[in-house]
Amino acid sequence: MNAPALPNRLNRFFLYFARQFRWGCLGLLAFPVLGRAIFASIAFATKQLTDTVLSLHGPVHDAQRALAGPFVLFAALVGARFFCDAAMWFCSYHTRSPMLIRIKEEVFAYAQRLSPAYFESTLSGKIAHRAVMLPDQMLMLFDMTVFDFIPGAMFFVFVAAYFYIASPVFCAAAGLGIVVYFTGSLLLGRECARRAAANNETRAAVTGRIVDVITNVRNVFCFANQTLEDRELTRYTGEERDRRMALYRSVVRLRCSQYVMDILMWIGFVGGALYEWVHGRMTAGDFVMVTALTGSLLQTAYNLGQRIPDFYDQLGSARESIETLIVPATVRDQPGAVTLAVSRGAIHFERIAFAYEPRGRGRGSRNIVNDFELYIPPGQRVGLVGPSGAGKTTLMGLLMRMHDVTAGAIRIDGQDIRAVTQESLRGTIGLIPQDTSLFHRSLLENIRYGRPDATDEEVIAAAKRAHAHEFIVELEQGYDTLVGERGIKISGGQRQRIAIARAILRDAPILLLDEATSALDSHSEQMIQQAMTEAMTGKTVIAIAHRLSTVMDMDRLIVLDRGVIVADGSHAELLLQGGLYAELWRKQSGGFNPVGRPEERQNAADEGLSDVTSIRSSPAA
Repeated sequence: MNAPALPNRLNRFFLYFARQFRWGCLGLLAFPVLGRAIFASIAFATKQLTDTVLSLHGPVHDAQRALAGPFVLFAALVGARFFCDAAMWFCSYHTRSPMLIRIKEEVFAYAQRLSPAYFESTLSGKIAHRAVMLPDQMLMLFDMTVFDFIPGAMFFVFVAAYFYIASPVFCAAAGLGIVVYFTGSLLLGRECARRAAANNETRAAVTGRIVDVITNVRNVFCFANQTLEDRELTRYTGEERDRRMALYRSVVRLRCSQYVMDILMWIGFVGGALYEWVHGRMTAGDFVMVTALTGSLLQTAYNLGQRIPDFYDQLGSARESIETLIVPATVRDQPGAVTLAVSRGAIHFERIAFAYEPRGRGRGSRNIVNDFELYIPPGQRVGLVGPSGAGKTTLMGLLMRMHDVTAGAIRIDGQDIRAVTQESLRGTIGLIPQDTSLFHRSLLENIRYGRPDATDEEVIAAAKRAHAHEFIVELEQGYDTLVGERGIKISGGQRQRIAIARAILRDAPILLLDEATSALDSHSEQMIQQAMTEAMTGKTVIAIAHRLSTVMDMDRLIVLDRGVIVADGSHAELLLQGGLYAELWRKQSGGFNPVGRPEERQNAADEGLSDVTSIRSSPAA
């Protein structure tokens, strides 16, 4: 399954989620603006009341009639203001939290479907930090937009209209002051934005470093390198401190400038209103309205000015998060990809080539495999052997589409795996990895991960076949035992048995084994070899092994060296052929000791070939 299509530009990302809650967002745009319009109109109603009161000189009943209209208008506007606030919070209740949750869900869904190459090259701490922060950053930007900036901007328009009613000259002067105020704020805010982006980058780097150390804390303990890690983190946090202080200095400069401009405008607006009233170009009601609106206007301007650094900070953070997370996947389902249908389980590596970096992009772009051809019939058990770096793990990763081949094709039952969905491909493959990583969940949940709809009885049966049931029931909480992060609370051999149980439960037609018994002691390995043989029955099996004794009973062994097949046959046939496989077997079975004396190494090697000699001397040979 491809990752859900999320826009990789901030404004489009914002609109993508706003459209999903369009009515709530429209309400949050309309009601705050309407509320600010009503608030400005209340000052106008106050002007009407003031002018009416000052014009009254007759009997009381005449005064009551004259004041009735302005007072009803005043009361209606006050009531409408509260109605707008209530409607705004109603829309907020039904929009903000659901939108936040939706962003979290879709960002998580997108991130976990990115290509494996992305996770190999990006710190998990940085990914987690961005994935957690992005929804909150978007909500903060949304709040500042619909509650502060848009209503604030419209409030300036409404105030300008009422200022114009009082005095066009005063309105022009006030408008010029506001323009100067926000022009200065935005110019200074750009510096804040630049420093905020730099600060966010170092903050993410610090988080990534901390998560990396905590994830590998056992290595820190084993090598007693706490002091080294302290020193390295200090280097990271030192850069964060410098950038944070630079950001703080730019924010202080911005806010001090805004504060000075705010004081000057307050004095200038009130002084200008007094000047207009003294010269008869304003009524007393106009003066009351202008001074009331001046206080609200400058308070709004000051609040918006204070929000500008926060807005730029969140804007820079959100952009960095989107650039980190919303990236194109290098392995994607093709348009019209179909579900893989496996009836037999034949696998064909058809003249494939692959390099981790395409040729021509610098060093390290040499093909790992080139023009590689291998056909595995249905139900055949194949072992891949060879020295480290021969391409064994690469072939297994290509089969699971962790990467796509750069030439040729991989087919399962004749179907090009690039033409089927990744979900259906991996759903037909069971994997027992060398480095088993478990979730911090119960043992029952970790085994059931192989087939989420399995019953408890089926999970327990799989654990018994993998010889994991014995140690599980001895734990205090049995199958409900939490295994800790990455399964740290149980031993490596126990983790591998859980992985085997998970693969047995999956019961996929194709089974991949990557050093599946490497973490087991000899006794445990013997215990589960029979279970492994049973699990492999009727399946197409590919097993990677460095310990040749674990694959010597396979139907067929493929010997790789530098991405090329150098030998193909059974264990006995390969020993007779000599070459790389026989050399590897001699070193392992003969107890080859590379640090011994030359004559000792030769004696061990000769003893390791004794089984080859017996094969050659037999009548069948």
